[in-house]
Amino acid sequence: MKSCQLVGGSLRLIETEVPEIGRGDVLVNMKACGICGTDVEKVLGHYASNVLGHEAVGILEKVGRDVDGFSEGDRVFPHHHVPCYTCHYCRNGSETMCPHFSASNLIPGGLSEYFILPEWNVSHGGLFRIPSSIDFRRGTLIEPMACVLRAIGKVKQNVDLTWLVVGAGPVGMLHVLALHLLEKGNVVCVEPDEERRRFSKRLGAMEALEPETAGQTVMSLTEGRGADVAIVATGSVKAIESAARMLRKGGMLIQFGLPNPRSFLNIDMNELFRKEISIVNTYSGIEKDVREAIALLEKAPSVTDEIISHSFTLENAIDAFGLAMKPDGARKIIIENR
Repeated sequence: MKSCQLVGGSLRLIETEVPEIGRGDVLVNMKACGICGTDVEKVLGHYASNVLGHEAVGILEKVGRDVDGFSEGDRVFPHHHVPCYTCHYCRNGSETMCPHFSASNLIPGGLSEYFILPEWNVSHGGLFRIPSSIDFRRGTLIEPMACVLRAIGKVKQNVDLTWLVVGAGPVGMLHVLALHLLEKGNVVCVEPDEERRRFSKRLGAMEALEPETAGQTVMSLTEGRGADVAIVATGSVKAIESAARMLRKGGMLIQFGLPNPRSFLNIDMNELFRKEISIVNTYSGIEKDVREAIALLEKAPSVTDEIISHSFTLENAIDAFGLAMKPDGARKIIIENR
């Protein structure tokens, strides 16, 4: 089978054997898989894991004899990381910090014609059927949407909120869409690229602003208070610092984007203290978020599919990564196994 992998630190398309499943595993025939920003970071050497592809959907090719409730031919989303739900972290709401969470993965990765979802994931609820109303292309948005919903869920207040989404890349677009569909309040997007600003308004943003003038406009829109919540969907230190300055007293900054290693903020902690600004980080999503993501994507409008701007075959996966590494080259890029 064909598989796009990191081999000795280099991105390669290789021919390898179809993996053999164990009694509790399932084998998935990949039909589509999104390229995540963390996949790009892995290729660049900025991320510890070297497994590529986790936004995958497909059809069950083989089902281990100890697996109940699933059959060959089922259309599925396999979740690459699943917590134990019993440890100290899990019992206290930090499931994505569970030692088991990142210990399991798709084997050899979602950017392969076939891959295994291991027994741990299957037995702990990490395998989901996809309803017929979600095609495989839209199915690649399930995993990132689950991460988005986990981030949004960190905000418990819900009264006339103004949400700031900083960065309208693919996950920023999903934040705008989810906040709009969930009717969470007014959504203001901050993004340097004009085309992405226009598209964010089609997804539900009330305003889409250039970074240079965003601060003044946000204050005007909120009667001088500032935004209630800022979700930073980029790892840019400059964007994080800018978002913090646009928050109201008592506001919350949610860091969603992955900063590069050894990134440091130049923020006046005295000001954060006096304004009671909270900074919360969010990483990945769990099974509850996946179920909610599937339900939300089922009813999402057709414009949702336009978040995906480019599709490549598995044979051309290396070209897909080349495009993904360009700062403004695309929206969401997916690989399809046709």
